[in-house]
Amino acid sequence: MKFRTLFLSLFLSVASYAQTGNYFLSHFSPGQKQSDNVCFEIVQDKRGVFYFATQAGVLQFDGRNWDIIRTNGAVYTIELAESGELYVGGSKGFGKIALNENGLESFVPIYDKADAGYVFQIVTVEENIYFLNDKSIFTYSVTSDSVISHPSGESIGAFSNLNEISGSLYVSTEEQGIFKLEKEQLVKSTLPLPDSTALIFSSKFENNYVLGTADNRVFIYSGNNRLREIQLEDANYANASVILNATWVNTELVALGTLRGGIIFINPANGKTAEIINYTTGLKDNEIYTLISDRNQNVWAAHAYGFTRIAPYLPLRSFRYYPGLQGNLLCATTYQENVYVGTSLGLYKLETEDFYDDITYYVDVLVKPKAKKAQSKKTVTPPPPVKEEPEKGGFFKFLRRKKPVVTQPTVQEPQPAKTAKQKRTKKILRSTYYGYKKVNGIEAKVTQLIHWQNKLIAAGLDGAFEVNQLQSMPIIENPVRFLFASGYKKMLIASTYDDKLHQLTREKENTWKDETGIQNIDDPIDYIFEEGNKAVWFCSFDKIYRLTYSNDTTQVAQSMDIINPNFDKTTGVSLNDQVIIATSDGFYFYDRNKNILLKNDTLPAPKDFFANGSAIWFRDEHQWFLTGSAGRKANLQLLNLFNDIRYISSDEGTGNVWIITGTNELYRFYSEKLRPVETTYPLFLKWIGQSDALRIRKSSLEIDQENSSIKVEVVKPDYIGASAVEYRYLLQGLHSEWSGWSNTNYVIDFPYLPPGTYTLQFQSKDIFGKVTEMDPVKVEVLPPYWKRTWFYALEFAVFTFLVLLSFRLSHRYSLISRLLSLLSIIILIEFIQTAAGSTFTTNSGPVVDFLIQVCVAFVILPVEGFLRKFMLKSIEKKAIAKK
Repeated sequence: MKFRTLFLSLFLSVASYAQTGNYFLSHFSPGQKQSDNVCFEIVQDKRGVFYFATQAGVLQFDGRNWDIIRTNGAVYTIELAESGELYVGGSKGFGKIALNENGLESFVPIYDKADAGYVFQIVTVEENIYFLNDKSIFTYSVTSDSVISHPSGESIGAFSNLNEISGSLYVSTEEQGIFKLEKEQLVKSTLPLPDSTALIFSSKFENNYVLGTADNRVFIYSGNNRLREIQLEDANYANASVILNATWVNTELVALGTLRGGIIFINPANGKTAEIINYTTGLKDNEIYTLISDRNQNVWAAHAYGFTRIAPYLPLRSFRYYPGLQGNLLCATTYQENVYVGTSLGLYKLETEDFYDDITYYVDVLVKPKAKKAQSKKTVTPPPPVKEEPEKGGFFKFLRRKKPVVTQPTVQEPQPAKTAKQKRTKKILRSTYYGYKKVNGIEAKVTQLIHWQNKLIAAGLDGAFEVNQLQSMPIIENPVRFLFASGYKKMLIASTYDDKLHQLTREKENTWKDETGIQNIDDPIDYIFEEGNKAVWFCSFDKIYRLTYSNDTTQVAQSMDIINPNFDKTTGVSLNDQVIIATSDGFYFYDRNKNILLKNDTLPAPKDFFANGSAIWFRDEHQWFLTGSAGRKANLQLLNLFNDIRYISSDEGTGNVWIITGTNELYRFYSEKLRPVETTYPLFLKWIGQSDALRIRKSSLEIDQENSSIKVEVVKPDYIGASAVEYRYLLQGLHSEWSGWSNTNYVIDFPYLPPGTYTLQFQSKDIFGKVTEMDPVKVEVLPPYWKRTWFYALEFAVFTFLVLLSFRLSHRYSLISRLLSLLSIIILIEFIQTAAGSTFTTNSGPVVDFLIQVCVAFVILPVEGFLRKFMLKSIEKKAIAKK
């Protein structure tokens, strides 16, 4: 019972801070094949890439891909030095992550002796790196590449934690409190903390530190021994949850990670709770292994099911995780500052509830004294009959045996007054929380929520209802496919599942009049909208109807055909006196002169589209667009976070947008709320693959023509919408124009590159439209050795040597001289043909190359004849002169 009361009070404490919606969460998991999900520490490097210390090694994540860097054992801690180097410690000492000869990240051990086992914490102070296990502190000097050990000793005991505060190193012990490392000696700490308290974490932001102790107390340290304890507003929740770690988000927000209560976001100035994120608000697990704040003021939490990114300043709030909401979510709206959600099981309203706790206390009550009965000396009365003593109450009363008691005659004597404790109970307000309550009278699917004449109307399979708080009044009982509220005619038009149209007008209180004045429309109508005070439009699968307003009650609508081969839903709006019809095949515009619909050929067919009032949201291959006045477009790019939106609708007046995704998530998108400026991470080369070998982070690369097939992957770290980041590339020397934007262009395969020098360029574009360019990479494809310059030079040298040798031997050995001359001519002709062939190379095929070689042979034939006559004639003259 005590545990149940504690759990309920903790839950209510969480819910009381969630009336504006919960922070936006993104979940990431590397999969069981790549790494054990037990993560001990997280760091983010200057490029934006995350590194996780896990039992399987160092896990790397760039927003899209997971990679594992194998180490010599389990990794318990990881730290990024000011120089940018990553240091790791684990079950077999410590080391660092460095680039090997191919540019790949690999583990390099620094100290792996027996006494360095199970390093569980790293702290960097200037150029020294400190590694901690329970028995020793190891100091690694980066400049001298040496390691010094500081054992704890019996007087100090086992080490438990290591922290850097204002440039000094503090170590906590299990029994002796906190020590400070000064001049390679451990001295008692002067921090104004109790001697018996262990410091379990510290987190730095600018010049301030948030400190946490083993007794769940949190402090702010500003230097000069100025220590201020933060009085947590939810101290009971924090004590029950057990605070383990913390990280700064900014000067106004600190995240506290707990053992069994998720994450508590507090204001460090006053200790007030800004938000509590746990399992009831979308977190995968309440046990937080470690926390880190990234460069965009988001918090990353590691737990048993992977990693969760929490975005406190993203203008998206979740309304899915309040208790009481059931069914598949279909629609949502805000009416009179109350949230209503239509689901497959009915209509629900988000309400506050007060939780009262029964407090038991005792008061002193005056007990009336009773006179004692004294035995009479003169008269002896016979013993009274045996009677039973009254039993005391209690749960185990029935187990007690009743014992007979014989009472003796007594006389009453006066006794002093006494007081007794009397138990009383009273109800006190424990907390206020939010939860969904079902609206009475609606028991089936609700697909629409509309505002009409200061009333909220819900429509669905039970019909249409007028909603008043948690009560509903039926308007029409036929299942409604679509309900339209006319602002000009002040009536409702309902399209029902029997393919009829009902005109509904309110006559008196709780009285509605149903008319069927539209005659020639018997198709299923999925959407209705109004063209000002001129006409009303009805959208069916393959036909669009236009009904002109007039004073007659019975009207005949104009019918227009559209192309919709898949019979998808059609919608439309009237915007700036122009009617636009949206279909999966494209957009249509109404020509009033010809009274026909004309298809627009300039706009591509939308992949997804939604209409609401006078606005259309639609998405092409790259991003979302908004036409009309529903909501502002400042943060419209954030819709690119979702690829499976099922519902979009805006609140009247505020411009805030409700979004329901395919995973049954409900978000409120605050279009007016400014988001913080996102830090743009660089676009860089991840690797170049060639013949199953990886070469990474090379500004230049030389490859042979025989092995010129390469595969390139680039990385743009992004954790908001990594799948929506688009890439394009240009290989100068092979392409003359950039490729098209695509979210798959981050990996490019070049199956063959001719000999030459190329410049590889990449660009990326995130969901906010920011373009980032990568540093160009030079790729040189070397021809075969017989087509290279050095081989031509060798050929020319051999030719020159043979010519000279033939002239020298012509005096004595005329036959050998002739053979050398012919050989020189052959080598020269081959040299000229090879050079010409490499100059006029094509990729057209062997037949074309053969014809080019024949043409080259015909061109150099006169040269060959001249050289042959010249050299042979010279040899003959020398032979004659010799004779």
